[in-house]
Amino acid sequence: MAFFEAPHRPLFALAGFWAFTAPAVWLLPGSFGPDRAAWHAHELLFGMGGAAVGGYLLTALPAWTKRGPVSAAASGGLTILWLAARLTAFTWDYLPAAIRLIGISAYFAGLTGVLACHLLSAGVWHRLWAVVATSILGGASILSGPGDGAAIRSTMPLLFSVLIILIGGRAVPAFTRHWLERTGEPAPIKDRPSLSHAAIIAILGACCLDMQEHALAKGILLMLAAALVLVRMRHWRSLETARYPALFMMHVAFMWTPAGLLLLGVASIFPDEIPAPTALHGLTMGAMGTMIPSFMMRAAMTRRGGRLLVSRTMTGAFILVCLSASIRLCVAWLPDLPVDPVALATLCWMAGWGLFLRAYLPALRGPVQRPVLSASPKRRQ
Repeated sequence: MAFFEAPHRPLFALAGFWAFTAPAVWLLPGSFGPDRAAWHAHELLFGMGGAAVGGYLLTALPAWTKRGPVSAAASGGLTILWLAARLTAFTWDYLPAAIRLIGISAYFAGLTGVLACHLLSAGVWHRLWAVVATSILGGASILSGPGDGAAIRSTMPLLFSVLIILIGGRAVPAFTRHWLERTGEPAPIKDRPSLSHAAIIAILGACCLDMQEHALAKGILLMLAAALVLVRMRHWRSLETARYPALFMMHVAFMWTPAGLLLLGVASIFPDEIPAPTALHGLTMGAMGTMIPSFMMRAAMTRRGGRLLVSRTMTGAFILVCLSASIRLCVAWLPDLPVDPVALATLCWMAGWGLFLRAYLPALRGPVQRPVLSASPKRRQ
């Protein structure tokens, strides 16, 4: 039961394992299992992304409610439901509709129920956005099953970018502010969360527009959202955090979100220059692929003097995932190479997540280090 003592242990481990495993579907025969492209997209979004989101929200829940951590029984139950959803997705074409509906949505339904129960009983009304978010993810996982729902799957990266802006947009400046205070910096960072709120409205507006009929409007909204996030980041003193690699990693990861939004906005207006499916990788492999491990690896980092130490394995993992996303985005402009650039990007991705799994092993053993995601003894998460 020690493995389930804290929800981040099983769920972060499963997120990393699934990120490493999902690309392997391309090695299977085309006639085996579901449609490979659809399954691959669905599982990276709802398998990897779903486990990471659940692990973070359940880890943050005690700090929000000022109560004890989530029980081992709840962590174990949600882990079983996540595994059931993965089995359902893989055998999608062979299951009755009712079994599909239950199997694919059970994890998000359980996660929503746990969050709602804790937040409502503690009266933490301003955190109910988490319940809304997991409910939307659960509904989208049904509508974008591996056999259909291509339109929903193409919209989901935008919804995940909203989650990154909500969660990362709060955590990154907060961690930065704490680090500056601890190091004795006289001038704290300046932050304007209202810019992120406006960016989220623009992203949600873009989600409501069809790419073909409203391409110009959608592109403008996405580029506006990217600009608003960049303006907010301007005062985060990101370059100074290079002295603290664990924090600098999060700044780099967060930068992928406005970059991905900008690329997708340009692709909407100029599809001949940047195909939309290529630009989407800026949000999936780039923003999601880097922000998720930058958070999860903090649970396995060594603590010393109020600092989280990044190992060489963790550094290698992060660099390889960034490199993978960069190669995938540049496929159309790369010269002829002796190696298929898509295959090269896949290998870098799998190698990066393989290193993540190696680096994350210490977080699965021994007493749980609290706070989980911060080295500060004054913070509870």
